Amino acid sequence: MTATVSARLAGFLRAQCDAGPPPEVLHEAARLLINQLKASVGAMGHPAVAILHDWARSFPVPDASARILWFGDAAGPEQAAVVNGALFEVLDFNETYIPCFMHAVSGVLPSVLAAAEIGGQSGADVVKALALGIEAELACAAMLMPTGYFRGFIPGGLTGAIGGAAACSLLLGLDETRTRNAIGLAMNSGMGFYQSAGSMALPYVMGMTARNGFTIAQLAARGMDAPAAAFEGDKGMLSAYSDEPAAKIDTVMDGLGGDWRILGQSYKTVPTETITHGPIECVLALLKRAGGRTPETLTFKVAPIVVKIAEERAARFGAPTTDLEARFDLKHCAAAAWRRGRFTLAEMNEAAFRDADILDLRARTVLEADETQATFDGAGLEVRYADGSSDSIFIPNFRGTPGNPMSDLELSEVFRVSAEGVLSGDRSQAVLDAAWDLPRAADIHTLMSLASVR
Repeated sequence: MTATVSARLAGFLRAQCDAGPPPEVLHEAARLLINQLKASVGAMGHPAVAILHDWARSFPVPDASARILWFGDAAGPEQAAVVNGALFEVLDFNETYIPCFMHAVSGVLPSVLAAAEIGGQSGADVVKALALGIEAELACAAMLMPTGYFRGFIPGGLTGAIGGAAACSLLLGLDETRTRNAIGLAMNSGMGFYQSAGSMALPYVMGMTARNGFTIAQLAARGMDAPAAAFEGDKGMLSAYSDEPAAKIDTVMDGLGGDWRILGQSYKTVPTETITHGPIECVLALLKRAGGRTPETLTFKVAPIVVKIAEERAARFGAPTTDLEARFDLKHCAAAAWRRGRFTLAEMNEAAFRDADILDLRARTVLEADETQATFDGAGLEVRYADGSSDSIFIPNFRGTPGNPMSDLELSEVFRVSAEGVLSGDRSQAVLDAAWDLPRAADIHTLMSLASVR
């Protein structure tokens, strides 16, 4: 009998935990942790986070507590995982695994942080568990996508708890049988629809996904079982959430530990959604040589799927009325970048999405499908100016994609910029030093203590 997906994943996790993943994989996990700190440090004041933080504080703080990032509060580990997951997701400043249309880390890292805070595992164990949890999650996503995404599911919501449960199982030292059960339980906890994009439901989904990963590992440790064929069974995850062929399972699973998907992540330089990054880079590049000319039209040439996504959102939202809608509106982001000459969190606020000049240019922004672009790593832009002149640019890979990678120094600098006004310069550097040094740290407590405004 062929081993099931959950059994194969459990075997992969235990074998890699014992042997140790390649150094570049562990380094990428550390980078992704720092990227999540960058993605969340400016999110404390967001209304969605405020609601979840208030909810978390309504529970008694247990003896085995975990910290809520940046706020510095002690909370139950499950409540901390929920708020931290929302913090990582709400600004859409996190990483993207473009082949699966997903943010993989927001559903895994909060469960890892919670488990490591109460368990006291070493920094090296934390980084290793994070790397392997993300890899297990991406393997499952690769088997479900793209049709799971096209059906309307949030890929990270479907698979994030698998990654979280896998990582926490390693931190707890579970044997293969209990790890397999944890993965099977997590396969039963997928959640979230893309209808939630542009609302507080999306960060909520990722927060709950993170909590599920933590809780499931705790339950598996206590002996809770799960269906062996939770993924590939006749009524399992594959058929319930996607239209992908069963033959895809062996293709993905046979490659585990060889072609590491974690190394294919894209990072962001500005705090907004992935499909806007190529267009924003095009805008900022052409703006430098505009010489004060007034734009008549902005015409972007992007992958057909980008046009489809943007049109669906425009039909649902119209012009943005909240920051959550604004960051999912490509035309707003492009117009705001041109009018402001930058792209920061300020371009997401009400003063920006109600700005008459931005709205006017947004109305004169056009998206054209470019069949030569298979995905949204790149974009082209032609600007026609009021004086009759024009200029154009094509950026095949925005900064941070695998084709145009962000260095460790650049990632650190984006964190520093993101932390301005929240942390002092010395505190920002201390957080960075602790995060980069985590693989050599005795535990995660120093980093979590420093990652607080208090």
